[in-house]
Amino acid sequence: MGSTSFSEPPTKRASSRPQFWLKRSHKDGLVILDKSSPRFGDNFEEHASEEPSKQLVKHIIRRTANYVSRTKTLKKAPILGPVTYSDAFFTKDGGIPWSDDHLRNLYTRLENGVVLTKVSRKKQIEHIFRVESGKLHWRDTKSIGIDTIKDVRTGEMAKNYIEDYKASNVAAKNWVTIIYQLGTKFRALHLVAHNHVDHECLYVGIVSMVDSRRYLMRSISDPDDEMFANVHWRANVSAEKAADDIDVLSFQDVEELCAKFNIFCSSRYLRRLFDVADINNNGLLSFPEFQSFVRELKCRPEVYSIWRGITKGTDQLNLNDFIRFVIEQQHEEQDLVKITSDFRKFSQRNDLMTLEGFRKYMTSQPYLDDTRTDYSHPINKYFISSSHNTYLQGKQLGENPTVETYVLALQQGCRCIEIDIWDSEDGPVVCHGRLTGSLPLGNVIKVVRKYAFITSPYPLVLSLEVHCKPANQVIMDNILRQELGSNIFNRPVKDTLPSPADLKHKFLIKVKKSKSDVPKSLQDEDSVTSSTSSSYDSEFEVPKRSGRRLSISTKLHVIDSLVAMSLIHGLKFRNFSLPESKTENHCFSLNEKKLENLAKDELQKLAVEKHNRRFLMRVYPHALRYKSSNFNPIKFWELGVQIVATNWQTFDIGQQINKAMFQLPLEDAPLWHSGYVLKPDYLLNNVAKANDIKTMRKGLEKRNVSLRVEILSAQMLPKPKDFKQKQKQAFPCFSVNLNIFSNNKPIEPLESENGLVQSETSGCTPNRGENGFNPVWETKFKITLEDTFFNFLLFKVKTADTELATCCLKLSYLRQGYRHVPLHSESGERYIFSTLFIRVDYDYDGKKE
Repeated sequence: MGSTSFSEPPTKRASSRPQFWLKRSHKDGLVILDKSSPRFGDNFEEHASEEPSKQLVKHIIRRTANYVSRTKTLKKAPILGPVTYSDAFFTKDGGIPWSDDHLRNLYTRLENGVVLTKVSRKKQIEHIFRVESGKLHWRDTKSIGIDTIKDVRTGEMAKNYIEDYKASNVAAKNWVTIIYQLGTKFRALHLVAHNHVDHECLYVGIVSMVDSRRYLMRSISDPDDEMFANVHWRANVSAEKAADDIDVLSFQDVEELCAKFNIFCSSRYLRRLFDVADINNNGLLSFPEFQSFVRELKCRPEVYSIWRGITKGTDQLNLNDFIRFVIEQQHEEQDLVKITSDFRKFSQRNDLMTLEGFRKYMTSQPYLDDTRTDYSHPINKYFISSSHNTYLQGKQLGENPTVETYVLALQQGCRCIEIDIWDSEDGPVVCHGRLTGSLPLGNVIKVVRKYAFITSPYPLVLSLEVHCKPANQVIMDNILRQELGSNIFNRPVKDTLPSPADLKHKFLIKVKKSKSDVPKSLQDEDSVTSSTSSSYDSEFEVPKRSGRRLSISTKLHVIDSLVAMSLIHGLKFRNFSLPESKTENHCFSLNEKKLENLAKDELQKLAVEKHNRRFLMRVYPHALRYKSSNFNPIKFWELGVQIVATNWQTFDIGQQINKAMFQLPLEDAPLWHSGYVLKPDYLLNNVAKANDIKTMRKGLEKRNVSLRVEILSAQMLPKPKDFKQKQKQAFPCFSVNLNIFSNNKPIEPLESENGLVQSETSGCTPNRGENGFNPVWETKFKITLEDTFFNFLLFKVKTADTELATCCLKLSYLRQGYRHVPLHSESGERYIFSTLFIRVDYDYDGKKE
């Protein structure tokens, strides 16, 4: 379709628009659609036959194969993403409820196509958008998968894009932005509907479709949930219960169904299950046989083995045996009231638990401890979840920045974000010097304000790298004050910094102080730098950037109003004996190489740790990490560095460990994280002299921890990206690698039963083929470590040549016993239903050094 002006919505084209909508309810709960009826959404009358034919009913049900009853899920308008977790679309009281019939109408409209305007920087073009085979299509070659959608925004939540694209008021009311993932990067699809009816169709239809699919996928993961079998039989085979023994599914039908819902098993494995379910051996499955097939597919033999062990071969579990299991094997607290409550929740009326209830109990238990953090200490006593060059989503060179990386970091609990601000012809912009594209500063600050405290109420540090001239700094100052207002905390600091608890919902501005900003009494001719260069400027020549030139000055004075606005003052490190290194609110920033070199000298290492017990320090990746790789943050945390900034766009081992450090859930929001972790006692207290640290550590009690890990199974593994089952390539085998990361060598190296030891801290399970839906390994490992604050477990699920999923956990956060832990993709996104089933046990052996 042709280009159209964006100032007003394009003219309607009757020939392009679906015209056959009628909203009415049939006695069986179906929506009857008739081509002779007016377009859905207008004032209409019923034109359809009161008694539709059986074939029409069956056709309608088959067309709505993605539909799942919303009774237990979406009933109100979701107001917020992202779709990172199974219940990430939030609902609030006061939303508009939608009936199942209404949702079916929306689904069917999307299947037939809705004309929308696709908006980009260069043009606005009309396309017919339709949903087909789990994808949103426009044009013959363009589509995005429903499963790749991470967020759907409209109204206030899309305001930054609406303003950025200068949309008219009419367009703004009908605007929808779909955030989706392409590889490891996030993309935004901006659409404008012609009217509120099409807008509702798109927004509500897509959101509820995503939610429906995830609700259905949840039923697949539950061995005792019959919904998956029931819905797909009714949708794809027969709508009539009387036909359950007549209508049938072939093996090809079953294979296609499994592929549609990412049930990744070989044809040979599925054929074996199919033949077991095919009782009459006719090569076809009736509805009861199909139910049997699905139950067999979802069978969990490793859970059944645990069940047999605790019930001593019986088919029911009583309360006393359940209490014994929870205390002795799950290592839960002896809270009999809570244990009894859990038992009754999953048991039958006769106070006996069946295998079905036990399986549900096992899959519902938390894997992280509910340790509560004390947020009353000064902020320098905490490790702070921090991002380096937050605006980038790829390499440090040549990438275009995006506000979505700020959104993602903030939603994952990041509490220190970096904003590099440069001059441009249009005012201050956010970019990586001349190395990348740019974003208007105002857009970035608006997004930061909007998402800053959604997942964590604790203070957000804005680490500003100011490279612009005074005129643009004035604009920058105005933007910050206008957008953040009274939420900026800039009161004078006396003896200690405020605590996270005192700074809830506050922005802490961090800027570098120029030499003229440091009081003369604290100045030394070599003590501070007047340059506000960013983390890469001093380390390599900045190449010229194509296109619009940006003004670069190696020495820019930060205006007084920005310094006055900031709580944290950045200083370039010279040494620890100079007067300005004693100011309470200073922060030294060092690249990883410089800090590593300092730590090589024992006295300097002690000086670093002494400094960080009272004052702030930030470390960031070296400029040679131009591909945005990460260091191991453990070595900097053990020096007491609070702001260990990592490249969040790269989910390598360093970032996985970083994410694991800050994964303890908030008290009232188990999916969210505070972004602050109190330092361990041996890094917490101030000392007068660096050598006092050595004396203090000699008096510490050392403990060893004997760790035993059993990798039992995985659930619903994702399909390798390069696997094409139609090409008849060999079906992959699956294994799990276990790696232990610590700041010390193990006391006793790793050992394994039914597995392979690869090093003193790493091992691997055997390969398991054919079944990626629920492979079983039952491999045991054991190792003895020094009980430090920095022990981490990293699980990697792999095929021969592909890493499918990972899970990194901090040992001290992990509950003992049998636990289902979540798996993550290569980009760090949590797979909603993919889990690893493990057992963890550990005990301590205390001893003096």
